[in-house]
Amino acid sequence: MSSFIRPARSITSLSPKELHKYLKGPKTHPLHLTGLISSWPALEKWKLSDGLKEMRDSLGAEKVVEIELGKQGRGYLHSDWQRVNMGFGIFLDAFIFNLIPSSMPKSELPSAYLAQSDLLDNSPKLAEGVPPLPHFYEGAEKSLYRRTVWIGPEKSFTPFHKDPYIGIYSQIVGSKTFHALPPEAAQHLSPSNLARHTNTSQIPLPVSRIFQSSEPSLAPDDLAVLPKDVLDICRSQLEKAFKMKGACAVELKAGESVLVPEGWWHAAEGGDGPGVGVGAWFR
Repeated sequence: MSSFIRPARSITSLSPKELHKYLKGPKTHPLHLTGLISSWPALEKWKLSDGLKEMRDSLGAEKVVEIELGKQGRGYLHSDWQRVNMGFGIFLDAFIFNLIPSSMPKSELPSAYLAQSDLLDNSPKLAEGVPPLPHFYEGAEKSLYRRTVWIGPEKSFTPFHKDPYIGIYSQIVGSKTFHALPPEAAQHLSPSNLARHTNTSQIPLPVSRIFQSSEPSLAPDDLAVLPKDVLDICRSQLEKAFKMKGACAVELKAGESVLVPEGWWHAAEGGDGPGVGVGAWFR
C-alpha cells in the first residue's frame, strides 16, 4: 500500500444491529471487517491445495460458466476484454492452476476471471459453505439484491467503479486489496462516456501499478504501450482523490471482509496467488 493512502477503519466484530445503526449515520465510510465470516464452512473447505475440490464437486467440472477474458493487468474497459463460456473445470485447470500447457509465455497469456457469477443460485451445496449473513438485511430497504462468486488468478484487477447498492465482499481464499474513494472523487477518475459503463473510471491500471511505475526499475514491460503522460495524469488524479475524506485502502486476507457504502468508487487487485471471494449487494 502506498504510504499516503490511509487504511480503512478495522473492526473485528460488528453485529447486525450495529451495522444498521452505522448505515443510518450521517456519513458512512468503508470498513475492514476482520471477523464477520469466521463461522463460514468455506474457509475450511475451499482450498487451493486440493484444486478447489469442494467447489468442483458442488458445481460439477462440466458446469458452463461465463469468464471475463482480457489482457493481464487491464480492466473490462480495455479493447481486448471479452466474455467467453467454458467448463468450470477447464477454467480452473487452465487459468487458476496452470495445469494445461501453452506454447505462449505466461506473461503473454490472457487473464481469465470468473467475476460476479451467480453460482450460489445454481448450487445449494456450494451456498452451504457461505450462508447469507443477517447483516445483508440491515439496509434501509432490508433487501438483499444479489450474491456473487469471484475466482481470479494472481494480480486480478477490477477498475474503479461504483455500485447503486451497499456491498460486502468477503475473501475466502488468497488475498485482495480494495481501494475506495468517496462519490465526490468522480472529478478525479475520468468516468467512461460509454452508456453501459458511466459508473466506471477510465484509469487503466491498478493503483499499485500506477505508483510503482514512478520507479522505472520496477515498471513492468507492458507499461511501455501507454504514453508516459497517461501515467503522470493518472498518478496526479489519484494523489488528489486519496486526499479526500474517507479515501482508504483495505488489504483483505482469507476470512476478512470489506464494507463498501452505496455510491463509493472502489477498485480491487488480487494478491500474489489465486483468490476466491463472495460478494453481497443489498439495500
